[in-house]
Amino acid sequence: MDRKNKTGGFKRFISSSPETMQRWWRIWGIRNGRALGRRLVKRKLLRDTKATTKALVSAYESTLYAYRGAEKLNLQHSMAIYRAGLYLLTMNRDIAAIKVDLLTSHDWWLRKLLARNVALMIYELDMQKVTGGQFRSAMDFFSPPKRLRNELGVALKNLATVHADAKSKLADIRNFTIAHRDADAMRQYRLIRDINELEVAAIAADFFAAVSPILPLLTELVRASSGMHHLLNQYVGKKLFKGTDHR
Repeated sequence: MDRKNKTGGFKRFISSSPETMQRWWRIWGIRNGRALGRRLVKRKLLRDTKATTKALVSAYESTLYAYRGAEKLNLQHSMAIYRAGLYLLTMNRDIAAIKVDLLTSHDWWLRKLLARNVALMIYELDMQKVTGGQFRSAMDFFSPPKRLRNELGVALKNLATVHADAKSKLADIRNFTIAHRDADAMRQYRLIRDINELEVAAIAADFFAAVSPILPLLTELVRASSGMHHLLNQYVGKKLFKGTDHR
């Protein structure tokens, strides 16, 4: 009986007026278009993210290995440089791990939850913790080329500006949907429902566009500080040895 009803329904559908057919396809498109779009986007994102994540993990592991080596010898200035790189790479790796599901998951609540976590991570970032006194002392100790020091200063200042703008845009998400500061659960639900995960992803993209110039500069700073005289001077705690750096 059910099979006959289904067959009969299909026959009525294909014999219906063009207006009815158009209305049906419009409804189908609304219901399934976004899901189909996410499926297509997910395939491309998975391909792109796989290559990006591989390079990111490699950079993270290399920096972590270098930090551990400096830690064993108690090379405080080198550790300060590595710490800044690890700080940014950790956050980058966290967001890379959830980016695909953030943009393509069929579970709308999961998308909103991941968007809230991205908002929280970006909002809570505090570069002063890793580019404050110890980092500046390391820069003074290593005395890198003036050009490198200036470029790094400009890049960090630009990141601070982009971060301040991102914080202003993400404040409500951070304060009322992930930190659970609002006791009005219905208001909280509406805020969660209305989160635009694409906008959050765009803010994150702008943020990491400001981060991207910093990482190669930190890598260059590591090379500039890796001379044997720098290592020996750190180990003995005084600038006793001179290098042959060309400025």
